[in-house]
Amino acid sequence: MLIVTGPNGNVGTELVRTLAEREDIPFRVAAHTPAKLVAAHGADLPVVKFDFNDRATWGPTLAGGKTLFLLFPLPHAHTAKARMMPFVEAAAAAGIEHIIYVSVPAAQKLKFVPHYWVEKAIRESGIAFTILQATYFSQNLTRAISSHIIDIALYNEIFIPAGRGKTSFIDSRDLADAIINITLDREKHRDQTYVVSGPENLDYYQVAEIFTEELHRPIRYSNPWMGHFLWRLKARGVPNDVLFFMFVVYNLTRVGKNAVMTDNLPKLLGRAPRTMRDYVRDYREHWTPEFVARLDKIVTPGFFASDHDLKAKNI
Repeated sequence: MLIVTGPNGNVGTELVRTLAEREDIPFRVAAHTPAKLVAAHGADLPVVKFDFNDRATWGPTLAGGKTLFLLFPLPHAHTAKARMMPFVEAAAAAGIEHIIYVSVPAAQKLKFVPHYWVEKAIRESGIAFTILQATYFSQNLTRAISSHIIDIALYNEIFIPAGRGKTSFIDSRDLADAIINITLDREKHRDQTYVVSGPENLDYYQVAEIFTEELHRPIRYSNPWMGHFLWRLKARGVPNDVLFFMFVVYNLTRVGKNAVMTDNLPKLLGRAPRTMRDYVRDYREHWTPEFVARLDKIVTPGFFASDHDLKAKNI
């Protein structure tokens, strides 16, 4: 049985959707709010209540599992050491045989990156593992938690402080498909670490051109300075952990550190990965005012009114 944590993240969302459509992989979804997953996928979805902060939920989540897809949102060092490392120990005690973990490139060398500590715990646990060190997900431009979707849908603007730095964008649907393939052939990928990237390096000016062509309206990359970016998103109510994550990622992008390219993803997929154009074309209905109005992660009451006020003040 495959246990899926992080079912609302970029990869987890696609992995649960794919598993729910298949019949050849027994699975269990570990969710902080099971009702949300049931509403999305139906009452037959095998889902249990899970919380990294509540160890009473760990046993029922892991019971009977053989493969664990491990992911947690926006980690910081304290959470990694206080929650994730003990959870890996609990997985070993529960009989988990293989862990598939989504990390970031070079995490095993960077102690200041929280993923370092989780990778360390996995490597020392005695459990077989496959670590997927993934580059930046295209779907970050669709998620409400970053608020990038707001800027594109309402203001026709990619409001990201990455300068002219390039990014190797990876489609989370592809990584979910790769995880399925790894699950079906665990021994082939035993104790392997793969740096996985998308098929092209793009700066955000190029991304804006693709958006313009596919959405059939002008989308511009505004390339704000970092202080302006953080100020606007902080005023919107974007959580501090998310702000810190984006601060790190976009500074690294600006200096050319997020342009890693490998051929591991097509090898794991057995096909060519999706491009940025594929992603924008498939998700085009998301960047509309009508779609944004239905989002359930508006972080503060009156979000849209306050957001328009911020734009009027050039914040």
